[in-house]
Amino acid sequence: MFVKIDRLEFLKKLRIVEKAISENKVKPIIGCVYLKAKDGKITFYGTNLEITMVSTAEALVLEDGVVAFQPQLIDEYVKELSEKELSLKVQGNGLVIETEDSSTEFSTMNAEEYPKIEYSYDEAESWFTIEGQRLLSVFEKVKYSAATGSENLAMNCIRLEASDKVARFITTDTYRMTYLEQEIDTDCKLNISIPLNSADAITKLLKVEPLETIKVLFNKNYIYFISGETEIICRIIELTFPNYRGILEGATYNKKFIIKNEEFSKILKRVQIFVKNNTDAKNGALLEFSDKRLLISGTSSIAKVVEDIKIDYEGSPLRISLNVKFLLEFMQNLDNEKNIIIELKEANSSVKIIEEGNDKYIYIVMPLALKD
Repeated sequence: MFVKIDRLEFLKKLRIVEKAISENKVKPIIGCVYLKAKDGKITFYGTNLEITMVSTAEALVLEDGVVAFQPQLIDEYVKELSEKELSLKVQGNGLVIETEDSSTEFSTMNAEEYPKIEYSYDEAESWFTIEGQRLLSVFEKVKYSAATGSENLAMNCIRLEASDKVARFITTDTYRMTYLEQEIDTDCKLNISIPLNSADAITKLLKVEPLETIKVLFNKNYIYFISGETEIICRIIELTFPNYRGILEGATYNKKFIIKNEEFSKILKRVQIFVKNNTDAKNGALLEFSDKRLLISGTSSIAKVVEDIKIDYEGSPLRISLNVKFLLEFMQNLDNEKNIIIELKEANSSVKIIEEGNDKYIYIVMPLALKD
């Protein structure tokens, strides 16, 4: 392989596909970027077998070829160069990067061992488009309440369902659930689960590379995110997702209070200082509602906090224990200047939170056990 390519374009494409790479001691080749030069283009590949990122750039291809290399050191080196153009040559078992006044050789791995990435979305079953920053916002607003780890793979995901020109994004870890609706431009049918690790990789990419219009397609066992010369391919989770509709439609509430988001957030952040390391109930605080008042109390091993707040409250008195961290993770995604509505029922019943006037973004959280 022998190609010449713009240095900044090389770095840009390298950093896109790096987001899909994770270290694999059993199969080190997966920790590499794979390059293929052919027909005046150079294509970059990165994969961890669950998610694959592919991005193509124009280049002067003097000799077709492929190469696989670990990207970290090359990224750091190329970033410090000042030349506009790079020459990339594969010589023996090395990749040589040359500029007008420098030549540096990097070790490579056997490109033949790189996973064969075969995919096709030409006959996609369903698709819609969404702006990159909108997709980033959606993922950020829901992914924190997904189950983490491999203990429950059915919930270690962002659920995506679409119909009637509405996409619904849902996450849950059984202790809480986030539901978000997003209008889309196509009346497509989708019912898939995107692995949380894949959603995290896409989020990291969109934070540094604001892709414009993204076409989201589903075909067989994969979901594709296509934008210009960049393609992201994710294997979906095929396990059954919990019945979130039953939670949304089945819960009833008979108590409600309204408070400005910024005011309530500041109070909860103060309380969290005391409860974040509570050994009895980590992040747990006691909320006591009475006529137009709310007392929030929490303890640490050496101190106790009590906040006394005037609120707009409807309903009979109630004592309930809630996870302060869980509340703040949702509230930080809301407008500080808007009011939030919190609906409750009993000390052992779910709590519903929305921003006033916005029923397309809903948070359901389960209470903690009350301590006598």
